[in-house]
Amino acid sequence: MIKPITLMVTLFTICSTSYAQNKTLIGIVPFKSSAQKDSYGYSRSNNSSEYNTAIQDAVADAFLKTKRFSLVEREKMDQLKSEKNLQKDEDFIDGQVIEQSKSLGAQYVVLGNISKAKAETKQVSIPVVGMTTSNIAEIAFNTRVVDVATGEIMASNSFSATSKGKTAFEDALKEIKPQIEKFIKDNFKIVASIASIEEKSGAGEAVKVLISGGSGTGVSESNQFKVYEATELVVDGKKLTRKKQIGKIVVSKVEDENFSICTVTEGGADIAKKMEGNAKLKCEIINE
Repeated sequence: MIKPITLMVTLFTICSTSYAQNKTLIGIVPFKSSAQKDSYGYSRSNNSSEYNTAIQDAVADAFLKTKRFSLVEREKMDQLKSEKNLQKDEDFIDGQVIEQSKSLGAQYVVLGNISKAKAETKQVSIPVVGMTTSNIAEIAFNTRVVDVATGEIMASNSFSATSKGKTAFEDALKEIKPQIEKFIKDNFKIVASIASIEEKSGAGEAVKVLISGGSGTGVSESNQFKVYEATELVVDGKKLTRKKQIGKIVVSKVEDENFSICTVTEGGADIAKKMEGNAKLKCEIINE
């Protein structure tokens, strides 16, 4: 016979495991470097491999910084890319890499194309001083995040920056990093489930709720979430998720890496009613 305290611990463990946040696994495919034509019509690249690697690392760091993603090991992604490089068609290569990424468990892959990644010394004119030399760096690249299961492009964007000085390239990259972070946060928002109602009003409305998002996914106090009921619909043969908003909540306490307590600011009655009916309630962050 299981002792009561053991049973309680077992039930708590099962509940915690079912709501624990699993981070999305992504693979970053080695970025391509665009060649440019010189005055004789020959292809050449001004991009240093060291600079290209620094850009790719900055993108990887930005995804990790959100605490919402885990990365496929770089060596495994490099191997997938090199195995397909015997093909001349880059679109074919990318398509095959996306397909092969499924075997690594990746949900998304990040593809990138670097058009500029250079730092060079140029002569510049400065008032009073006259002609002098200056170190000038230019960075320009674009990224696409692709859903491995469907091949659909989930988000894409272009980034660029220029800088001058002794550490021109590092400064230009530093300028781009906040742009990358904003791109990720805007397109891949924190989503959690409502695990339980922690407190109700005298009228039976939800006052406080427990959500399955904590410090492990970047949730912090004062974060606001919209609460919606998620239902699956098939439209024209395609499965779509309908998100019907029913309320709003704000984080009042981050309990641990998996859970947070939130105060209901809108829709307390609807949230309580839906939870009683075992509806699938999700919440998506509004502010970060």
